[in-house]
Amino acid sequence: MNFAIWAFRIILILLIIRFLMNLVSGRRPAATRRQPAAPERLGGTLVRDPHCGTYIPRANAIAIGRGTSAVYFCSAGCRDAWTAPKRA
Repeated sequence: MNFAIWAFRIILILLIIRFLMNLVSGRRPAATRRQPAAPERLGGTLVRDPHCGTYIPRANAIAIGRGTSAVYFCSAGCRDAWTAPKRA
C-alpha cells in the first residue's frame, strides 16, 4: 500500500514538471497548434502539381480550368501528361 502511494506521488510530480516545462518553453500541445492553410513562401502561395507532386509558386504555375477550380502544373510537360488520354 505504501509503495502505491509513493508511485502515485512520483507520477504526479513528473506530470507537473512536464506541464511546467511546456509552459516555460512556450510549446503548446499538438492538438492546439495552428496549421497553416497553405504554404507561404517569398514567391507567394504554393500550389501542388497533381502529376509530379512538385510545389511551385502560384504566380509561376501553368493553370487550367477544371470545373469551378483551377489545377496548377509546374511545366507544360506535366500538364500534357496529366491531360493526355489514359491507355487501357
